[in-house]
Amino acid sequence: MSRKKKGGNTSPKSKVAGKEASDRGQSERQKEKNVKGGLPQNRGNSLNLIVAGLAIAGMILTVYLSITGWLNQAPVLCTEGSSCDIVQQSRWGTFLGMPTAFWGFLTYTSLLIICIKIRNPVKHWQFAWPVAMIGLLYSAYLISISIFFIQAACFYCLISFSIMTVIFALLTLKRPKKSTKLDISTYAKQTVFIAVIFVGIMHLYYSGFIDPKMGPEDPYLKGLAVHLRQNQAIVYGAYW
Repeated sequence: MSRKKKGGNTSPKSKVAGKEASDRGQSERQKEKNVKGGLPQNRGNSLNLIVAGLAIAGMILTVYLSITGWLNQAPVLCTEGSSCDIVQQSRWGTFLGMPTAFWGFLTYTSLLIICIKIRNPVKHWQFAWPVAMIGLLYSAYLISISIFFIQAACFYCLISFSIMTVIFALLTLKRPKKSTKLDISTYAKQTVFIAVIFVGIMHLYYSGFIDPKMGPEDPYLKGLAVHLRQNQAIVYGAYW
């Protein structure tokens, strides 16, 4: 009787079992890589697409408002004397000589570029979340001014505020996990502090502390101008 050789060929079943175990190991490692930067890859990509779509919607809205502002034309459904027109014509309707909507357009454009260009989940969040934070606080500031100070509401502003709120909420949901090297809590506090300082500087600008021309209007002169316009007054003058 011949003895069986030790270390003979591995049976096909063993090879299949080994391959399945290897595949499972690779799958687990891939899943760990996907969630290392935050949400699972498929869910993160879905949120990224939603943010990009909202950013495009915001760009369309703000570029339209910017163009109408440059052409000194009223947007659709924003008739003269309406709440929307009052807000658009107020001193908060421009910033540094540009329509306020133009700065919103730059904000939405920045978010779209980040969605397209930055693939690393952690770096993507580090760039996108502060931009959305500043945009949200600035938009909230303008909405508060329009409602409590101007006592008028612009539905275009409300739409932009809603878009930015949803973008900020999605990016907050997409934040990296604590397992990453980034200290989320410290980074968030620093971002909020910078955003509040930014909005505070803008408030000083609108209040006339930085640029006196942007300060509050003289009530007498404003009333006189309104009276002359309503009565279609014409001023004639000559010089020799």
